[in-house]
Amino acid sequence: MLSVVICCYNEAKVLPIFHKRLMAVLKTLSIHHEVLYVNDGSRDGTLSLLDGYCQTPGVRCLNLSRNFGKEAAMVAGLDYAAGNAVLFIDADLQDPPELIPLMVHHWLAGSDIVNMQRRSRLSDTSSKRISAHLYYKLMNFLADKFDVPADVSDFRLIGPAPLAALRAMPERTRFMKGLISWLGFNTIELPYDREPRSAGLSKWGPLALIDLGIEGVLALSRKPLRWFSLLSLVIFVATLVFLIHQMSVSTVSSHHVIMGIAAFIALGIAMIGEYLGATLSEVRQRPIYLLNNLLGEAPKRPEHTCPTPPREQEKH
Repeated sequence: MLSVVICCYNEAKVLPIFHKRLMAVLKTLSIHHEVLYVNDGSRDGTLSLLDGYCQTPGVRCLNLSRNFGKEAAMVAGLDYAAGNAVLFIDADLQDPPELIPLMVHHWLAGSDIVNMQRRSRLSDTSSKRISAHLYYKLMNFLADKFDVPADVSDFRLIGPAPLAALRAMPERTRFMKGLISWLGFNTIELPYDREPRSAGLSKWGPLALIDLGIEGVLALSRKPLRWFSLLSLVIFVATLVFLIHQMSVSTVSSHHVIMGIAAFIALGIAMIGEYLGATLSEVRQRPIYLLNNLLGEAPKRPEHTCPTPPREQEKH
């Protein structure tokens, strides 16, 4: 069974078109499937529309108690998905539902994770293209022993093995792009053309993207802390040498040295504070999300098992 998970936040303008196209595509699949919407605290008519869609068998909706953010909504989808595999897709129609059969084909052919990768960012502004390029460069520079593929959104299919691994991860602070890349497994990137948003406005403003980038760094790497430690040692030695030199010539003036060190320490304290804040989120053990209610009935699992990929058949 395949679970198609759609995280929604104020998507009432585009949902009717998206749902119609999605259901038409899913009817062509040869495997069992379900549709699982996650309403992440929408304030428009999104919940009312989803309530109507859940009258159809095989369609459910998780209604969260408030807006917890997309990462938390995706975790909720992972927790409640009934399928052997999960496919994430956005409701804004920038990710065409018509590509789902291709993703399923590659999954059944042996790929554990199927990522959809944008061919280009020509539709984005120049500033967004530059920031995206720098973002992925930074992520791959900071990531330890794994790569975060560039221009890969949350439009992806996750098979049984990586799905079980994701569910077993205990951390509260989730950065799904990094975590899924960290998993490894047999992964494939399929190029596609991302379409313009059909209706409504993007929920990702500049500040939200900066916040996502910071969360990614905190979740993936401790390198900034290590660099700060090494740089602190270098500055300490340089300062000590400078003071000894000034004392030897009897012209000690430490004001500028103190100001420089104070500024450096302030930067380090701010960085350490970010890591302590992330640690505090883990120590509190608060739920990642809270469920208000569940719309629709859970689908019955098929009696037969999911088709076994060829590589597994060869092993047996």
